[in-house]
Amino acid sequence: METMISPNSPSQPIKGDLPRTLALLACMSAVAAVALWQATMGFRVVSTEEGRRLAIAEAPLALPRVDLALPGPGVSARRIKLPALLAADKRPAIVTFFYARCNAVCSVQGTELQQMQRDILARGLQGKLRLLTISFDPRDTLDDLMHYASRMRADAQVWQFAAVPDAVQRQALLDQVGIIVLPAEMGEFQHNAAFHVVTPDGQLAQVVDYEQPEAALAAALETAQ
Repeated sequence: METMISPNSPSQPIKGDLPRTLALLACMSAVAAVALWQATMGFRVVSTEEGRRLAIAEAPLALPRVDLALPGPGVSARRIKLPALLAADKRPAIVTFFYARCNAVCSVQGTELQQMQRDILARGLQGKLRLLTISFDPRDTLDDLMHYASRMRADAQVWQFAAVPDAVQRQALLDQVGIIVLPAEMGEFQHNAAFHVVTPDGQLAQVVDYEQPEAALAAALETAQ
């Protein structure tokens, strides 16, 4: 016989409701577990960024055919499709995204790229891979990029800078690669950063943390072989 609680008694569960409550809790736990499994790609990742990197490693992405504008003195400034630039000399590229006014993560990443360029030249690898830094800031002019490259002492045979003049193409590239750019105060941006290893045929093959330049170089060299 079920025991009922009088209205004046302290609140207690009805004994007959306990199995239903336990069943409901079990169902909710199962739904939460499935959602967590999907969000973490089978419990293999713990963040959206890690999920992006794992997904790309397992299924490389073809980069869109966006028009790049490359700075240069006088008439040497030119435009070229991203796949054509990559395919021109069959070198894989380590691609990064930035904006010239950045004083935070871009500066750290720029320092790592400087060291990466030194390593490439010291090891005689300039014929095997390249560095490509693309601006996502529509305010960055080709002069801005040229001055930034000069400040970084970029060797044009190893490290190139580019802009994507068309806003729709620029956003398509960012979306495909997984770069999130959010406006911040004082004309700044908040954005994620990484080294993107791209094959000569325009496939994004791997994403490496921007604090692991050696791993990015190794991944790019493996692609080149």
